[in-house]
Formats: sequence, C-alpha cells, structure tokens
Amino acid sequence: MTIYSNLTSEFQILDYSPTHNQMLIRSMKSKNRNYNIDIIIKGVLSILIPSTLKGIEISIAEINDRKYLIEDYGFKITIDDRIFSIKDSEGKTFFLNAMCFGVFHNKLDILETSIGRYDMGNLGENILWYAD
Repeated sequence: MTIYSNLTSEFQILDYSPTHNQMLIRSMKSKNRNYNIDIIIKGVLSILIPSTLKGIEISIAEINDRKYLIEDYGFKITIDDRIFSIKDSEGKTFFLNAMCFGVFHNKLDILETSIGRYDMGNLGENILWYAD
C-alpha cells in the first residue's frame, strides 16, 4: 500500500542529523510550483537510498524484503520502528528504517532545514503525517 507518492518531482537528501535521528528529503521549488516538498523522517535507524531520487513513492516494505534487510543489514521492526520501501519513477527500490515521516509544503530557503525543529507550525503546510 502506497503511503505517499510524487513520481514527477526530483528529491534530494538535503539534511541529516544523527544526534536527533532525523533526515530531510526535499524537492525544491521550481517554475511549476512556488513551494518545496519536504519529507521529514524521524527516528532514522538505517538508510539504503541514493542522495537523489527522480520521483518518490513510499510504502511499508514487503515481508520478503524485511526478512532480508533484518538479516543482512540489521534493520529493526518494533512497535516504534518500520521499514519503508522507497521507489523512484524508474521503479528502483530502496529502503529506510525509521519511526515515522511527514510531508510538508513550505517556502523555506534552499539551505534552510526543517529538521531539528520542535514547532511543527514552522515547517509549512502539513500534507501527511504517517506514524502507524
């Protein structure tokens, strides 16, 4: 089941904070839209994704993928941790082990991060928050 999908925009890992286990994946403002699309991931444990993605589709990893990732890479599944499957527009699949993620539209500057903030109101318009 797809949780979030945008296969038409380019996304990049823009920021990562190991001290707070947070990662920011952003699709920058463009001539087609006047806002960034920020995907803020919290509780990041393990990352197997490239720094740039052409399109993004996020879902929960399939059972077969989870078994492989747990055994070979030490990914974890607990009440708080999930293994997310990240697909790009070419159908390549990558993985992320984390607690939750949110999608925000904002007009932050190119080098202005949205991770490490505790006031959700400063992050822009909340499009989706997934923590199930």
